[in-house]
Amino acid sequence: MTRTLGPARADRFATLLPTPRSVTPAEGEFVVGYRARVVGGGDAARVLVDHLRNAGGVRIVDDPDAPAITFHDDAGLAPEGYRMRVRDGGVDVWAADPRGAHWAVQTLLQLLPDEVFGPGPMEPESLRAPACDVEDAPAMGWRGSHVDVARHFLPIADLHRHLEVMAMHKLNVLHLHLTDDQGWRVPIARYPRLTEVGAWRPGTVPGHQPPPDENDCDDVDIHDEVPHGGHYTVSELRGLVEHAGRLGIDVVPEIDMPGHMEAAIAAYPELGCTEVRHPRTCFGISEHVLALTESTLDFCRTVLDEVMAIFPRVPIHVGGDECPSREWFADERTLATMREHGLTTGAEAQAWFEDVICRHVLERGRRVIAWDEVLEGGVPEEVIVMAWREHEVIGRAARAGHDVIAAPGAFTYFDHAQYDEGEPLAIGTGLTLERVAGFSDVLDALAPAERERVLGGQFQLWSEYVHSWARAEHLLWPRGCSMAQQCWAGTADGAHTVDELVPHLRRLTARGVRWCRPREEA
Repeated sequence: MTRTLGPARADRFATLLPTPRSVTPAEGEFVVGYRARVVGGGDAARVLVDHLRNAGGVRIVDDPDAPAITFHDDAGLAPEGYRMRVRDGGVDVWAADPRGAHWAVQTLLQLLPDEVFGPGPMEPESLRAPACDVEDAPAMGWRGSHVDVARHFLPIADLHRHLEVMAMHKLNVLHLHLTDDQGWRVPIARYPRLTEVGAWRPGTVPGHQPPPDENDCDDVDIHDEVPHGGHYTVSELRGLVEHAGRLGIDVVPEIDMPGHMEAAIAAYPELGCTEVRHPRTCFGISEHVLALTESTLDFCRTVLDEVMAIFPRVPIHVGGDECPSREWFADERTLATMREHGLTTGAEAQAWFEDVICRHVLERGRRVIAWDEVLEGGVPEEVIVMAWREHEVIGRAARAGHDVIAAPGAFTYFDHAQYDEGEPLAIGTGLTLERVAGFSDVLDALAPAERERVLGGQFQLWSEYVHSWARAEHLLWPRGCSMAQQCWAGTADGAHTVDELVPHLRRLTARGVRWCRPREEA
């Protein structure tokens, strides 16, 4: 999508990120000052008020003589779109929906001094925005940030912090990877051992995960002997969903199945084909997967039903990736199921499982998402495919009739370090900011009919080597800035290099985000 900037003006307009569709400068500026009036706007207005009060000590008053920021509805605008008119006498925002109002607020905040994103104090008179007209709407409807909290547990406060930074970038989906071989993080009332047992492992492999070998399915005997784990409460997760909603963001949960289930099998051994001692202490792909039995399906349905109650209205991600089938052919219960349904291969068996599980979610009135391995055996066309392997899978999924979320690992897997040297331990290196900026080129290369099926894109943070939120932020930003630009504007213009992003990164610094500095500056 082509973006145009109004007549050249080398000030705040050039620093806006994501780039609006059009900005036309005007004469003058809007000064917030000590007292301001905010009319309408709902949650979006409350976000604005929080920034003005916290950073600048601005008093919000009901005084017709005070500078006013007024929100209006305009159903004629595109979804999540907005128009904004900034003048000496006040600011007017027209939005298509509540999210459009949110993104208008984020643009207005970026027109103010960078310090408005921090805790203050500021002089209220310094809160000035240049006069302009802005017209804007996103190129992509799904603009996501994935966070894996299963391999290493990350406290709920860190996720709240992440939501605020996501909102700055007009990202609208937090995809939470809540379960995996190394830990189970969401409570399920009917299965309390999932968090009593499955949330804790006795230690973690020291250093880097050893290369795969014939024993890659087993836990390592040598680990750091430091118990690791934790889980969220239902109240904490509902609070996260509520906070996200107030910022215009959905929280989409992922319960990965039938592979990546070692923590669940440790808690309830009857779920698996072989017994495991505890959640996995190393990483890699585990051979220990769910047995294909009716009781296991009942377990999965119950888990998904309870998860849907915690996360209302949003799509549900059911995983489906990296599921070896070797154990199925040594488990008599699974073999009986396969004979009953005429299944002869691992791919057929997994396709049968995915069909049952995906239809269960669909019957509950929800959309369902799965990783792109599900294409191997086929799933209902209603399933949204999250394409993470080679980027050619995006077009393949679209041609098969699926809506697609583009998440190709070569561009969006931020567990790889940005620099080859001088970085903390990571799963790999070399995913530079310049490389990330090529994501939109992959989408541009799709045929028009394929591109129409792409709902949007997202970037992933897997947490094998992420022990703290400081480390998470180091991996997420500024590469997340480039992805936000591409998902909103449809182009990486202005977000190829750190030098291009420096004006925006000052906002992250004001907010206290620990973004990854260039090596020569570290």
